[in-house]
Amino acid sequence: MKQQFKDLWKKNWIWSACAFGVPFVVSVIICAVAGIYPFGENCILHIDMYHQYCPYFMEFREKLTTGGSLFYSWNIGLGSDFIATYAYYLASPLNGLLILCPKGLVIEFMTFITWIKISLCGLFFFWLLEEKFQIKRINGTYKISATVPALVFSLAYAFSGFVATYSWNVMWMDSIALAPLIVLGLERLVKKNRPALYYVTLALSILCNYYISLIICIFLVLYFGILFLEQKSGKIKACIRFAWYSLLAGGTGAILLIPEALALGYTASANDGFPTTMKWYFGLVEELSRLCVAAIPYNGAEHWPNLYCGVFCVFLVVLYCFNTHIRWTQKVPRVAVLSLFLLGFSNNVLDYIWHGLHFPNSLPGRQSFLFILVMLLMGYEAYCKRKGNKIWHIVAALVLCVAVLVAGSFMVSEELVETISFLLTGLFLVAYALCFVVMQIGTKQMRHMVQGFAIGLAIGEIILNMASTGFYSLNRTAYLQKMEDYEVLLALAERDAKLDAESGEVVFYRVEDYERKTKNDDCLYGYPSGTLFSSLTNIEVSHFYQSVYMEGGKNYYCYNGATPVVSSMLSVKYMLSDNPEGENALRCIIGASDGYYLYENKYCLPLGFMMSEEAIASWDNTKGEKINQINALGYALGATRHIVNPIDVEMTIAEGITTITVPEDGIYYANHSGCTADNLTISINGGAGTRYNKTGHKYLFELGECKAGDEITITNGKESSVSFTLYRLNLQAVDAAYDTLSEQTMVTETFTDTTIKGSIEVKEAGRLVFSIPYENGWTIYVDGKESESLDFKDAFLSVYLKEGTHTIELKYMTPGFEIGAIISGVAIGLFVLTMWVRKRRQSE
Repeated sequence: MKQQFKDLWKKNWIWSACAFGVPFVVSVIICAVAGIYPFGENCILHIDMYHQYCPYFMEFREKLTTGGSLFYSWNIGLGSDFIATYAYYLASPLNGLLILCPKGLVIEFMTFITWIKISLCGLFFFWLLEEKFQIKRINGTYKISATVPALVFSLAYAFSGFVATYSWNVMWMDSIALAPLIVLGLERLVKKNRPALYYVTLALSILCNYYISLIICIFLVLYFGILFLEQKSGKIKACIRFAWYSLLAGGTGAILLIPEALALGYTASANDGFPTTMKWYFGLVEELSRLCVAAIPYNGAEHWPNLYCGVFCVFLVVLYCFNTHIRWTQKVPRVAVLSLFLLGFSNNVLDYIWHGLHFPNSLPGRQSFLFILVMLLMGYEAYCKRKGNKIWHIVAALVLCVAVLVAGSFMVSEELVETISFLLTGLFLVAYALCFVVMQIGTKQMRHMVQGFAIGLAIGEIILNMASTGFYSLNRTAYLQKMEDYEVLLALAERDAKLDAESGEVVFYRVEDYERKTKNDDCLYGYPSGTLFSSLTNIEVSHFYQSVYMEGGKNYYCYNGATPVVSSMLSVKYMLSDNPEGENALRCIIGASDGYYLYENKYCLPLGFMMSEEAIASWDNTKGEKINQINALGYALGATRHIVNPIDVEMTIAEGITTITVPEDGIYYANHSGCTADNLTISINGGAGTRYNKTGHKYLFELGECKAGDEITITNGKESSVSFTLYRLNLQAVDAAYDTLSEQTMVTETFTDTTIKGSIEVKEAGRLVFSIPYENGWTIYVDGKESESLDFKDAFLSVYLKEGTHTIELKYMTPGFEIGAIISGVAIGLFVLTMWVRKRRQSE
């Protein structure tokens, strides 16, 4: 039996199985203890995984299972290029398995592939160590003394502080897992003239996630510099190989890179400029404190990186610098790269460069996993060559580490690294130092025992950190609770819209939700809407929303704040709500399902409507106060009075609550002078409340329909004293403006993801405006001939029409996709040709 066990561990596959299986099993156990479904009622959705990734996964699954177009989606905001969304969020090959996933288990699918990707981090890092440090003998067996520690270091990469903090960012994890193989491929390319692994893994990474791959490419230049300095001969050929195969890998990704680059041109990030002044975010001691075990995960805007890679690794890297068996020509470049990383975390110019000439809104230090990779490679080499360290090296390393630790405990906030983390890190440092001393002076048996203890301690430390800082959880039931009821209500909306349609007409409409779970509920539940949260948000649409007092920002726009005329222009026909008291002159209830209600808006226009050039020119939505822009739109469309009028009210302001008594009947809106609370709840006469979130975004709040003397109560969650200005809606002005727009509208006859056909009778020449974001990709045909696409207020698609009856056709093709596909095909062909020529030459 003992011999059989030894033979098992000699097999090649068992070590790889452990490198993959250990992080997988530990991840499952951590999630089970946290009550992650099916072990409880929680899930791992967190931050953008909650707000963006899960909804986008839902939409991708819907397209895969129903055969929808992969070029465009109407369920992402007002309409979005889906290839760009796929390239940014969904390009992992594993995501294709969504076609097999039931709709109700998409969250569990995301959880499972997160476990898989974390485990692949361990497996691929093990393969890097296996070949780089030659832990496999010539006869194919493994050196146990080197292989077991390699598993520990592989686990440290899989459970690093970066992965613990950002594993929910599932779209990054493919490239993070592939990074060790890319480095291994680069080593083969330079040292052995074997390019295949480098090209394949780098190309795959670029296709999976261009952003993290861009960071990897910056790192590859640095790592190639290290290999170049160590190369004894053939340096020029190595440079040529590195440039050629890197170019081919980038070219292979062109099918997604070019559409993505063009889509990013419409976002706010396109306007980011190189920093004009240099700033330092924090000092070295504070930065190094982020290496502590159980350091609090950071994903905010203050630039703190997540650097944990094992206290044992930090100790070994210091020993690496002292080690006499490692040449200084090898030490200096690697230490220089680590230093450049540390400078990059704390310096704004380097931070901007590392992040692809872009300052991230949050989730800082996105290059941290590469810093960790270099640390672990250096630490493992120091461990393998530990005989090159003397006792005084160990003492000096301990003193240096403890000194930084003590300084950090006084300088770093408890919100970043708690006192217990400093204490635990200190205990681990002392324990590892003692182990290394014993391994230096102890007997052979004692050395083996202590070595085993140190390995066990390191594994425990890594798992402790992952268990305490990774896999955030929240209630799964709460996230999905509206799914079935919304399916019922959306089916009712579809039937109702068909009843309103004339013969041969296809009614396009959008749906909005007062109590939305996310700003991507349209993807989550499956309906077109006027709300979006995405890194690919068209900034001009956001600016338009803000100009009419709706919610908008750098990477989002939201229906909150919409007044009736603007709402009608966005084709919002139905509203979802849990408030049974929301019926008024603007909307009526047409259905309900278990406490949720479907309202139909009175004012809703088709996808295309006419505006005169005079009206467009007279409405300048870029100047003046936002409330005046709403009224100016009304006047441009024929209204003779303000749409919304400020009104004096009796207001009582107290901490956490504002009470308002209205003087006359009407539908009311409000804005605040300043509010630190993130949400407000509005109720009339103590009735059912409507909750508004992200109220600091400064949009208009719909209070509802009130009678004279009604009492409006507005509560906030921060006990803040908030003053409001109230506005009363003038329905006659709304009717006048709406009548102008509804007089000439397009009748839609065919509607698909990428093709719209219809007709319109134009009584007065002007602009046919579509509630579709103005972006390249749309081609408009009028009476069968291609016509010039125009922008409406920089935000929406439009086309000029003369008087008469016209047929209209819109077709969409992702910009850059075709040329990108050609470049990718050529790059793959050149790689195949290059490999064939190499093979021919080698066989001669």
